[in-house]
Amino acid sequence: MSKKKKRSPEAPDWLYRGLTWVGAGIRWVFCLLATLWAAGAVYVDGPLGMNSGNSWLAIGWLAIAVAGLLVIRVSWLRFLVWTAWFLVVLVPWLLISPSNDRNWKPEWAETGWVQLDRGLLTFHNYRNFDYGTDGTVTEIWESRSFDLRNLRGMDYFHVAFGGDLIAHPILSFDFGPDGRASLSVETRREVGESFSEIGGLYKRFDLQYLWGDERDFIRVRTNIRNEPVYLYRLMMTPDETLFVLLDSIRNTNLLNSQPKFYNVVSANCTTSLFAQTMEFRNAPFDIRMLANGRLDELIYEKDGFRGETSSFQEMRERAFINPAAQAAHEDADFSDRIRQNRPGFE
Repeated sequence: MSKKKKRSPEAPDWLYRGLTWVGAGIRWVFCLLATLWAAGAVYVDGPLGMNSGNSWLAIGWLAIAVAGLLVIRVSWLRFLVWTAWFLVVLVPWLLISPSNDRNWKPEWAETGWVQLDRGLLTFHNYRNFDYGTDGTVTEIWESRSFDLRNLRGMDYFHVAFGGDLIAHPILSFDFGPDGRASLSVETRREVGESFSEIGGLYKRFDLQYLWGDERDFIRVRTNIRNEPVYLYRLMMTPDETLFVLLDSIRNTNLLNSQPKFYNVVSANCTTSLFAQTMEFRNAPFDIRMLANGRLDELIYEKDGFRGETSSFQEMRERAFINPAAQAAHEDADFSDRIRQNRPGFE
């Protein structure tokens, strides 16, 4: 005689109802977040221009999406209609591609690339703008070569234009008798565009690895814009410095052939550098990598700077270069002048 199979006990009604409510809640949260994202995509990347016609397009799209979610009572039909309306935005947005061929503002007009031939690095479209005290700007793009055997170290400029919340890092590679090559990872903007955080979340800006002369990159910030700038000597071995340099060159050349969009979270001026090099990538995440106004403090806590000081605040005060940069505006030895009496450069 065969044994009867035992029936599994049915789930209590309260559990079933609870799971149903949780599932419905998750779907509604997903739809809400996706709807807000899509409205932002229409506003930022729509065909009529940000802050003009795109505003009305985004409002209209959002109104129809919300109306569909509230009016349609049959759940499967509501989700089907919402999905179709969401795809109206998602599909064309995914087809938007980055490009090196746009009407760029002068400071981002040229796309850089780097050659390495038997130890000689040649930077093409190397920016070397000159800034007159009367406000005139002389635009110079050139090729400049450095002997890789002369690489001595790397310095870090911390441009605290947004106070303790937002800053911009600039790396400067010291090639001794050949001078210094500076790298600034930036949003590449077209004529008529200005930076916005919401634009950086979508496909408004392209990413650019910009190489140039220190006198250009630093003077425009200290002397023209009057942004606070701090200079530190990094505590890195020759091999680590070389890895960062070569990884930066690799990304520069990659962007020359395969442009990429800037993203305020995943591909900005700081996270791009952290992502490219294993020595940086392996560092534990810290919120100051995103809200990078205190990134120099984070590096100090990791013993990343040369120079003995009793506290970070003392080091930061001594690293402030604006008065020296402004005094040396016309000086050919600008780079040496701004390093005098700085921690790690004695």
